[in-house]
Amino acid sequence: MSDTPGIPLDFTTTVEICTANTAPYGATSVAPPVSLGDIGHHAHAVQFYADDSFLLEALSRFIGTALGAGDAALVIATKAHRDGLEQRLKARGLETITAVGQGRYVVVDANETLAKFMRDGWPDADLFADTVGRVLAATKSAAQCEGARVAAFGEMVAVLWAEGKPNAAIRLEQLWNELAKEHSFSLLCAYPMSAFYREEHGAQLLQVCAEHSAVIPGESYTSLITEEERLRTIAYLQQKALALGTEVLERKRVEQVLRVSEEALRKSHADLEYRVEQRTRELFELTSRLRAEVEQRTVAEAHLRELSGRLLSMRDEERRRIARELHDSTGQLFVALQWNLALLQQSVSNVDPALAEKVSESVRIADQAINEVRTMSYLLHPPMLDEAGLLLAIHWYVDGFVKRSNIKVDLELPETLERLPRDLETTVFRILQEALTNVHRHAGSSTARVQLTLASGNLGLRIQDQGKGIPRNKIEGSQNVGTRIGVGIRGMRERVRQFGGELQITAGNPGTCVEAIFPLPRDQGRGCSY
Repeated sequence: MSDTPGIPLDFTTTVEICTANTAPYGATSVAPPVSLGDIGHHAHAVQFYADDSFLLEALSRFIGTALGAGDAALVIATKAHRDGLEQRLKARGLETITAVGQGRYVVVDANETLAKFMRDGWPDADLFADTVGRVLAATKSAAQCEGARVAAFGEMVAVLWAEGKPNAAIRLEQLWNELAKEHSFSLLCAYPMSAFYREEHGAQLLQVCAEHSAVIPGESYTSLITEEERLRTIAYLQQKALALGTEVLERKRVEQVLRVSEEALRKSHADLEYRVEQRTRELFELTSRLRAEVEQRTVAEAHLRELSGRLLSMRDEERRRIARELHDSTGQLFVALQWNLALLQQSVSNVDPALAEKVSESVRIADQAINEVRTMSYLLHPPMLDEAGLLLAIHWYVDGFVKRSNIKVDLELPETLERLPRDLETTVFRILQEALTNVHRHAGSSTARVQLTLASGNLGLRIQDQGKGIPRNKIEGSQNVGTRIGVGIRGMRERVRQFGGELQITAGNPGTCVEAIFPLPRDQGRGCSY
């Protein structure tokens, strides 16, 4: 064999064997048009591959030819490729035990070797030269023939690339080139094409190729035999490159349009968020104002109810006072007048018949006035409501109402009823009084029904007639309710509300139903019986 630089070492042809017990390896092998046989004495080639079997087939020819020729071989590979290479060498009839024993065939792990010279993710030049250089020198010195060469396969660059360290891999390629200045060897590196799958990987692939003296394409190209096939393939690849470039430009254009759209969408979104935030702030301020107004109105309504309650209490007290004055003062004056007229009537009965008749008429007028004053007094405030309680007052009022109106009233009352707070008894009586007055004046009904019930700690008052019904505007508390005794529908509602109760006025078929519910104090609610 020749050591002359530049003379290629063809591992795919028959070569001289320096050992007597070693048969030529690969003498009948025919390399592809661009093959490992083209690698020179100081060559640094790179093999790209898509399938591991293609790499292992090429690697087995590269290493097997060197070992078969008595040269030395150094393999720095992953475990999978080391095992695959060993199987293919054995399949070709080459036993590596002798070469390993002689020290001219060295197989080491790529990751373990990297760990010896990598520092902080970067290959250290001195450590690399010391680690790999010593192995190369020892391997070459173990070859037994003069002019023996070293065939080296290094996969450490592919390991770094797979780890996402392309710059470290390219730096390691450069360190291999620097090491070739001191040691004579033929180096084959290998990269899977799957490592270059992005557009930006194209520039890095060119950097890798620039660090090698020979580039061997993947199996899809090296399988082409004739020049015509290669030219057609090159033309096809040029077309694909042009089409890909066009697609890349179109994609960039679309990406630019998308970026513009995204920016417009972002601005629109930001504007929408600003408007939403502004509107939310306005709504919050409006809600705060409304809440404040509601609170003010609630306070005002509470004050109004308190004032209304006080006015109703003052009205009841005033009615009680007027009723008492009518009974105690005006009524007594009419009684005195009646007595005087009676005495006068006795005195003039035998003197002047005409005068006696006038006196008799005056006595009758006085009697009528006394009855009307007494009725007015009782209607303003029945004294028995304070003296005897609600049940007797209701009995008395309903009896008088029947006589005055000729309306039949069915009365349903509890057998007994404990005394209630005076204001509550007055309110119940006033609602009864107002409801029956409305029946008399507006309903046109000949019958009515009054129920006073005790249930679940509540006092219930129900007045129902069979008349023409009350207009809806009056049910809703309209002011157009005409002249009437009591405080009207709105007044009834306010009276009931003062005691935490509820007033319901519903139109029947026919008639109207007025129902008031009053919660009773606990002790009184438990003590009442039917």
